[in-house]
Amino acid sequence: MKFLKIAVVAGTLLSSFPSMAQKLESRDFKVTNEATARLQGTSVTDENSGKKAALIKIYTPFQNEVLGFDAGLFQILGRKQAGPGEVWLYVPERTQKVTVNHPKYSPTIIWFVGTEAEAGKTYTVELNVEGRNVALIASTPNAEITVDGEPQGKSPVNMHMPLGSHIVRAEMGSLLYEDIVTLTQDGPTQFNLRMEDENKKFGDVDIEVADGAELWFQDVREGVGSLHKHLKAGNYVVTAKLPDHEDQTTAFTVEAGKTKTVTATPPLAHLGYLELVTEPTYGVTVMQGDSLVDLQPTMQLPVARYEYDFTKKGYYPQTLKFRIERGETLRDTIRLERIQYVKKTTGYAAVSFGYGSKPFVGFTLGGYYENVNLELSYNLGLGRSNEVHWFDRNDHIEMGSYTYRMDEMAVRAGYQLRFAERFGLTPQAGFMIQRLAANEKDAPGNGYTQPCATVGARFTYHPVQHLGFFITPEYAIPVSTKGDIVELFKNGGLTRGGFRGSIGISVSL
Repeated sequence: MKFLKIAVVAGTLLSSFPSMAQKLESRDFKVTNEATARLQGTSVTDENSGKKAALIKIYTPFQNEVLGFDAGLFQILGRKQAGPGEVWLYVPERTQKVTVNHPKYSPTIIWFVGTEAEAGKTYTVELNVEGRNVALIASTPNAEITVDGEPQGKSPVNMHMPLGSHIVRAEMGSLLYEDIVTLTQDGPTQFNLRMEDENKKFGDVDIEVADGAELWFQDVREGVGSLHKHLKAGNYVVTAKLPDHEDQTTAFTVEAGKTKTVTATPPLAHLGYLELVTEPTYGVTVMQGDSLVDLQPTMQLPVARYEYDFTKKGYYPQTLKFRIERGETLRDTIRLERIQYVKKTTGYAAVSFGYGSKPFVGFTLGGYYENVNLELSYNLGLGRSNEVHWFDRNDHIEMGSYTYRMDEMAVRAGYQLRFAERFGLTPQAGFMIQRLAANEKDAPGNGYTQPCATVGARFTYHPVQHLGFFITPEYAIPVSTKGDIVELFKNGGLTRGGFRGSIGISVSL
């Protein structure tokens, strides 16, 4: 409370001097033997009389610019700031008095010794606010003493002090005296300044605030989220701040020798509004990070940047970033796109197991463009034919017996029909070559081929994206016939063309 009282008085001292009706005071006016008024460079000549002007050296804390001088019937011949605390005033001879004015204080009159000024003479005078000579004595010797913020030296201090109230401070280490001293015309002129250990007047405070807000103390940013202060006992305030928030101020009291914890009021967020509509309307999950958002037709939210994730089974997820502005409403529609298990445009690779006249494993590469299908496949035969005996045509002597494996290469084209979310049907037509591979390189019929036209379909089921299971029934029609290959297929138990089917798995883009 004393600190607050001193601060109030300090402000009063700075702003209300005129209302206190204090007077200027001139003291110790006298003539000297100095030659300053007569010397070249420091003298001023009165043009009316041709004589040297009289010089008054005024010792004062006031600056030349704020003082006003009036010599009555006589003209002021010159004035200047000769140095710190010293103003020179030149007046003509026979001047009897000079009135000194100041914008804040009542004027004073300087009367010349011997009733009037003499030409070329130097005079001195002290000019200050009306006051008294006082002694300031601190309880600790050699303590530094200041009066109204101006250093006055070490205790004890003897000085001229203007009448009125003054802030007097004595300090040495942690020992301190600070209070208001009022000097009156009839009051005491000696003041004993009792100093005390300031450490005993302090306490500690831990200030905490939620949301990582900034803590400002006495207009200075002191911390974020928390703050520790060692303060003199008294009442204080702390302000919590955050961008896009309303500042909040919390008052607290510090008690000497004690530690306390203060929970500051967090800043109040500025608010805006968000209106979101989803398509489809129902079943959409909205997440903000790991937190579930309860999506309402209109939501009031703190001003900030947000990122929401929208998900629904069977639809592609979508992420929305937006910023809520103070007092404004943001409207948006989130349209989720269905997941395309059966895609109009994609590429795929497949492996399958099938059966024609013999079992085979198939490898396929293909793709769709706007549902138009094109693929290339290779079927590797897994079984071998019956043993085929070869005889010489002339003497019918057996030349040898061999077995054959049948491989198939095919190219197909088709058009995809999507009749359900996960099911697709692609009718196909193509061209296939059946090729025989003998168990011996030089065997007759090794490398024989049988071209076929094919007609079939590809049934696909996708349990998840990019993965599908398929069945491909197909019928192959031989398009040319040679006697040897016909007999070879027949004797080996192999089928030229005919029905075949396969089942497999495909991976798509």
